Amino acid sequence: MPDTTDITKRLADVQRRILDLPDDAFTQKHELLQERDRLREEATGFADELDSGRADEDLLRELAALRGQAKMIEAQRIDLVVQAGSVGASTGEMGNLGGVKINKGIEDAMGLPKIRARIGVIKGHLIDRGIEIPEAR
Repeated sequence: MPDTTDITKRLADVQRRILDLPDDAFTQKHELLQERDRLREEATGFADELDSGRADEDLLRELAALRGQAKMIEAQRIDLVVQAGSVGASTGEMGNLGGVKINKGIEDAMGLPKIRARIGVIKGHLIDRGIEIPEAR
């Protein structure tokens, strides 16, 4: 089994080859996308192995830190209720749908989906070990 450095290099190479393909190279692109997905699955397996060897306390500390990051990002979102009731609020472009899109953009740009995914992985490891997961604060 290759190491993480090898997988990272191979992933970078596949990504470069995908970007270098002409727009009409559908078959080659499909094959490279399948290779990329396979390499990503392999990389995920390495991450699981690393987590399984970590101490419970380390995972709990990382969980707490990630929850704090998520909370800070969530605080950056637009409050749609306040926005809708403010003086001069428009129901046009800045309506609920616009606010939802802006909030999604903020979350994506700041990495919230990846943080939430990592929180889920850590919780899964802790649950498998029978560790009680503290409530988020």
